[in-house]
Amino acid sequence: YFKSKKAKKALIVCAEAMSKLVDWSDRSTCVLFGDGAGAVVLESGNGFKDISLTVNGEYEHLYVQKASGNIPFFEQPEQKAFLKMDGQEIYIFAVSSIIREISSMLEKHSMTASDPDYYIFHQANIRIIDSARKKLRQSGEKFPVNLDRYGNTSSASIPMLLDEMNREGKLKKGDILMLCTFGAGLTTGACIIEWNK
Repeated sequence: YFKSKKAKKALIVCAEAMSKLVDWSDRSTCVLFGDGAGAVVLESGNGFKDISLTVNGEYEHLYVQKASGNIPFFEQPEQKAFLKMDGQEIYIFAVSSIIREISSMLEKHSMTASDPDYYIFHQANIRIIDSARKKLRQSGEKFPVNLDRYGNTSSASIPMLLDEMNREGKLKKGDILMLCTFGAGLTTGACIIEWNK
């Protein structure tokens, strides 16, 4: 819409009620997730630099076991669908794939790992974020976190973190942000933006 000049601003809202998808008797999974909502306003201009998204359908380490929903013509009691995951395999996948995604993006734009002012990661797991930080050889200040307060809020985690940083005055006009995400599918993505507020 921005390229076609049909829109000047866009509101992106992400809201997740992860507490409804977890099996509360599965303590290895349920304690990782939280409910949350976040929103960002995008404005046409030069702030958006690039985006990359990779999907690898070979993995089944994160999935909802049973489909949930209504089929009016097929009556049967609905069984609760719970999120199941192989945490160790997701950790290995997430770290290796997000480093590949970031490295590719940095190389494409003739940037070094120290060029972004912040790496805004999907707030899934502190071990994943810290491992990626170590592989990129960057300081912890460049990798803000809030999952210690909210847990993994899925798609809402990046907008929530951006909002917190903005309210706290941590983001300055001209800051280069590398947004990094990974999740079900399994998918990975990276985006370079320049903060223009």
